[in-house]
Order: sequence, then C-alpha cells, then structure tokens
Amino acid sequence: MDPKSTDRTRGSEARRAAGRRERRDARKQRRETWNLSFETFGTRIPTSVIAKSPTLLMAAVEEVCWRVSMDAWLAARPRRWRRHAYAVWSAQLADLEEKRERLRNLVEAELLAC
Repeated sequence: MDPKSTDRTRGSEARRAAGRRERRDARKQRRETWNLSFETFGTRIPTSVIAKSPTLLMAAVEEVCWRVSMDAWLAARPRRWRRHAYAVWSAQLADLEEKRERLRNLVEAELLAC
C-alpha cells in the first residue's frame, strides 16, 4: 500500500496549506498596523494611511532623503580652526532645516485633509 495515497496524508496537506494561509494573513494584518516615524514632523503615522495617499508616500521618501542628508552633513563636519569650511558647513544646516520645514508643512497639510 502506497503511503501517499492514504486519506490521512491528503488531509494533512490541506491543513498545512490552511496553516500557511493563516500565518500569511496574520503577517499581513500585523504589517497594516505598522507605523512610520516622521522625524521632521515628530510623529508616527500608520502605514495604511501613507499607502493610500500619494502625497504622504512622496513625503516618506523625502523624509528618508532628508535623514541621509543630515547624516552626511554631520559626518562632513570640518575642524573649527578651518573657519571658512566650518562657515560653509554651518550654512548647509539652514538649507536642511528649510527642507525639514517644507516636509513638515506638507505632511501636516495632508494629514489635516484626511
């Protein structure tokens, strides 16, 4: 008698498939409750809201770019005795803060519209 042809193995395959579906669905539900932290805005926003809004999706990408720019800016800090280089470096902070303010206004306006 072939063990693959028994009713017991067919039932266990169906149970395994059902278990995988349940785990996949549970994982999907957990993902829908994730929050994305907007450092420029100082808050966390559910990913389900971000996924529904093209403006918030764009703002999320811009937020990542802003964070990378801030990290690069901090890593490029010149020595204090190099006054001209330090002045140029300090002026870049104003540009980054301006970008941060624009992002914050964009996210705030979009959240109020939702």
